[in-house]
Amino acid sequence: MLNAKERSIIKILYENQHTYTTSQELASRLYTSDRTARKYLHQAADRIEKYGAMIEAKQGQGYRLWITEDDKFYIFYQKEVKEASFNPDISTIHELEDRQYFILNRLFFERSQVFVDDLAEELFVSRSTISNDIVEIKKKIAPYELELNSKPKSGIFVAGNEQNKRHFIMNYFFMDRLYDNLYTFSMYTDLLAEIQIEEIVIIVLDECRESKLKLSDFIIYNIVLHIGLAIKRLQSGFNIELTNAFDVAEDSVEYQTAKRIIERIEKNMQVKFPVEEASYISLHLRNKSAARRVLKAADYSEAEIRAELIATLKEIDAETGFSFQQDSVLINGLLMHFTPLLTRLQNHTSIENPLLAEIKQNYPDIFALTIKYFNNMAIFQQYEVTESEWAYLTIHLSAAMERYFNEQKAHIIVICATGLGSSQLLKMRIEHELGSKVVIDHVIGYYEISEYMLKNADLIVSSITLPQSVPLIPIVHVSVFLGEDDIQAINHELAKIKGQEILLSKKGPVLTPPRSQTNQRLIEQCFKPELFLYFDQPMQKETVIEQLITEIDAIEPKSMKEKMRQQLQLRERYNSVAFSKYLAVPHPIEAVTESAHVAVAVAPKGIFWDQDHTEIQLVFLSSPDRYFKFPMEEVNKLFIPIIENDQIRQALSACSTYQEFIEVFCHQI
Repeated sequence: MLNAKERSIIKILYENQHTYTTSQELASRLYTSDRTARKYLHQAADRIEKYGAMIEAKQGQGYRLWITEDDKFYIFYQKEVKEASFNPDISTIHELEDRQYFILNRLFFERSQVFVDDLAEELFVSRSTISNDIVEIKKKIAPYELELNSKPKSGIFVAGNEQNKRHFIMNYFFMDRLYDNLYTFSMYTDLLAEIQIEEIVIIVLDECRESKLKLSDFIIYNIVLHIGLAIKRLQSGFNIELTNAFDVAEDSVEYQTAKRIIERIEKNMQVKFPVEEASYISLHLRNKSAARRVLKAADYSEAEIRAELIATLKEIDAETGFSFQQDSVLINGLLMHFTPLLTRLQNHTSIENPLLAEIKQNYPDIFALTIKYFNNMAIFQQYEVTESEWAYLTIHLSAAMERYFNEQKAHIIVICATGLGSSQLLKMRIEHELGSKVVIDHVIGYYEISEYMLKNADLIVSSITLPQSVPLIPIVHVSVFLGEDDIQAINHELAKIKGQEILLSKKGPVLTPPRSQTNQRLIEQCFKPELFLYFDQPMQKETVIEQLITEIDAIEPKSMKEKMRQQLQLRERYNSVAFSKYLAVPHPIEAVTESAHVAVAVAPKGIFWDQDHTEIQLVFLSSPDRYFKFPMEEVNKLFIPIIENDQIRQALSACSTYQEFIEVFCHQI
């Protein structure tokens, strides 16, 4: 018998027998993650084989229902699917996160009233289940100074100022997918360092919602990428000359929306776009109709170009060992990029790519592959394509490569006694030693273990002995300091997990950016001269902490001293933040600052921290931002070499000025 999710999948595929449906489209219809949709898709395929049907998977296009015995399948379909009383788009939401996503989507994007009883009825769960979900939702929105309130006749609603609501919408609904699908992290941070990319996202979403334009993620990604790089070009001094290469009626919804987007960005970011820019953005907004017109001029159908693109990606896969031809995100992203690219080529224009030099320097292999294979595509044969244009395609391929390697990584859970204190040290040690092979899904205490958290885990790494009652997932027991024997034990288990052999011998061009460059960018964003203190005499912990808090408070928009004091005290009640004889990393349990900061204290003559740590010489007060936009965990990893290498500790402890300290830190870490 099929479960609700499997019935929904079969029904959707049955109603779309003559076309392919991607797992992402299924996930969207079912309100689940892509991964969850694929899991139930494979289960459904196994279940229907004996009933005269199969699910055909086609690389780069998706899935299609293939009926081999009409009568046999029709009887099965009538009984299992058509007569089943359920709502295919709603009742399949059983996962905790999927329910929360559905509720938050209703609260933020729909104007109808939301009542707990209605949600319980729609989602086919009890009222108490929805109440528990609401408790978790309150925790999610609390860092944004948002509250979930209720009134008898109005139901539940989100209360707070509009700016905070937009920050939450961007981070929860959009930013994770933006990071995953747009381009590699290193390239993205280059834009983030100078451009308010989050503000672009908010403006685009705002204006498209206001105009009632329903856009896919792919279109949003392309618009944000287009605008971000346009701003980068303007800030870099490029003279942008655009021809009105695509006819768009100025009274059209798309053009007026594009115009409002540009006006808001110009006002907020002090840049001036050419007047023709609105036409180019509206080209993205009406991508389907624009694509038909552009492809007609190129004498190719979309199906022909898709087929040629997949064939090209297949050739790249054969040389590199990747699976680009199966990446629907890559294929759809490239197809959408081809529309404005072909428009420029047909009008004998091109745009400069401000990341060209960096791509050629740091990613020469993938850049060369892009030119080698895409230059042979028939649609480009009659044109002279510039290196800048090829570099834009390289961005898409680099992101696909990043996704490919991430999919091969083992998903692990780190378990300690409480999930606090030493567990963070263990987490950082695992990421430092095994970051290329694993993704840490959760860091929890023993009492927090749940079936939900364990369902996608490949491995558990625990610093405490776990009872036999834990589900049958491989467990490696380790020290919180993760010694060589521990690393070998984890590697032994990883070797048994599918996909790890790929990571152990990364076939093809490995394009990880120079680590020092990434570290440098992170350090520049959260370390500041005004947050550096040097003491030439013995000190007490309380005095040092108070001075560091005062320095952070001075550069924050509003005072947070008392909150920070409380958070640091609460943190130390659980466990010491002194991670070695000479290093302490105090940090709040909950973020209290608007921006991410690391305040540093150097005391070569020692700081009395507690009875077990009387000679602390280096203190890093690590304060993440309240919106979790800055990857503070990546910065925390930089402290590990100080624990492992005493020469680094000695060199840093000898620095009496910020300039000396930061030069040594950047050089040694």
